[in-house]
Amino acid sequence: MDKNNVLLARQPIYDRELGIYAYELLFRSNKNELADDVGADTATSTVFLNAFSEIGIHNVVGDQLAFINFTRNLLLNPPPFTNAEIVIEVLEDVEPDADVIKSLKIYKDQGFIIALDDFEYQESRQPLVDLADIIKIDVMALSEQQIAEHVARLKIPGITLLAEKVETQEMYNYCKDLGFDYFQGYFLSRPKEMKGSKVPANKLVVMKLIAELQSPDTSPQQLHDTISKDPSLSFKLLRMINSAAYRRANKIEPLLRAIILLGEKDIRRWASLLALSQLDDKPHALSELTMIRAKMCEYIGSHINQQMSNLFFTVGLLSMMEAYFDSPMDELLKSMALSEEIEQALLNHEGILGFVLKTATAYERGDWASIDWSTLTQNHLSIMDVKQAYIDSLQWHREDGAQL
Repeated sequence: MDKNNVLLARQPIYDRELGIYAYELLFRSNKNELADDVGADTATSTVFLNAFSEIGIHNVVGDQLAFINFTRNLLLNPPPFTNAEIVIEVLEDVEPDADVIKSLKIYKDQGFIIALDDFEYQESRQPLVDLADIIKIDVMALSEQQIAEHVARLKIPGITLLAEKVETQEMYNYCKDLGFDYFQGYFLSRPKEMKGSKVPANKLVVMKLIAELQSPDTSPQQLHDTISKDPSLSFKLLRMINSAAYRRANKIEPLLRAIILLGEKDIRRWASLLALSQLDDKPHALSELTMIRAKMCEYIGSHINQQMSNLFFTVGLLSMMEAYFDSPMDELLKSMALSEEIEQALLNHEGILGFVLKTATAYERGDWASIDWSTLTQNHLSIMDVKQAYIDSLQWHREDGAQL
């Protein structure tokens, strides 16, 4: 897996003291494509997924905010993220019709910061101004007189102005003297590409998930069964819901609990993002091994504590993250904010979760010497129970694979 995949770019936004206020996240790819080449919806969906699911939003922006472009479609069908790190940047071609204004009012009530991109004032766009917190003015597209006129009209209480495409020292000084609050452009900093290993998701599973979400009779357990068939989707979902964006007091670990807490509405949005982004097929053998291990952990763990079965499955699933993300486990765990119990199970095979994971891993490798037979016996498990768990896991995988 190539660690040098271009996942996105970020460009700093500076305040008047030249401290970094935020970053704008921009679409980039290995093919040197820009947003215009792939379409705005695909570009924004890809940026969201790569920032939250591939890299981890904290690794992208740290403690700063992330400005992300929103098309009309995404304003009306928003991705499943909160206002903790995101600034909604309304693209300049979005018309302020009734549906758009209604959506923006909802975001405003939810505490999102609303920014207007490449804004040029027209009377018809006043409804957008009324809802905006930040207005970005493309200073390259206007004369100095036009810039000054925009500042005079738009610098009002409740609105801060951002000068974008600041290319020279002279323009920076001019905008600062006019009273702009924030600055962005090549003079200050060019966009920096962020690279990493992108984990592909199975198109068939994503399409099946979207189809299931159209049925009102689909249960959380059914969604769990579908999502768990593709480990990369499970990783992405758990990383997203445990990101700082959700600010949950308790860490979410079992996949089923993550699905229930996220809710059908946000799962649908998340699946739609995956469908919009340009997904590739995943390596089949790796997926097969991951699912068999996860199910084997569940079967063994259920003998010890039936109520923790989903957690045993999740630990088995997460144990393969290194192979998918091509990154060390300790680095991956930093972006997932899991409990100490889970982390120690994955890193050091500690605790009952770690014991079950170590047992399943040793059995699949034929490493009998690494299996703690005395602890198995203490938990009323025999070699035949472990063998049967492996056989049942293989059978489970064959049946689920056939259903796909």
